[in-house]
Amino acid sequence: MEVKHAYFFKSFAHESRNEILGLLAQNGEMTVEAISKKMEIKASTVSRHLGILKMQGVVGMRVEAPSHFYFLQGEEIKQKFNNFLKFLEIN
Repeated sequence: MEVKHAYFFKSFAHESRNEILGLLAQNGEMTVEAISKKMEIKASTVSRHLGILKMQGVVGMRVEAPSHFYFLQGEEIKQKFNNFLKFLEIN
């Protein structure tokens, strides 16, 4: 498996990140603070997980000072899954 695919799929391999994705799917956009409150975990932990998801293109962020709003990157996720399926066909 190409390394880029491995990192993308690894970003889904944590229970808290999956919970964050579920919250974003339900709510559209959320701040770190709102996610932290819903999950009852530290904001710094949420930020770390969001950073991993953002680095892999799973979530996006927009700034509305002073808050940062996170959202799912639906099209990006679909494209990465499709690229992986094409990779499997080639190999």
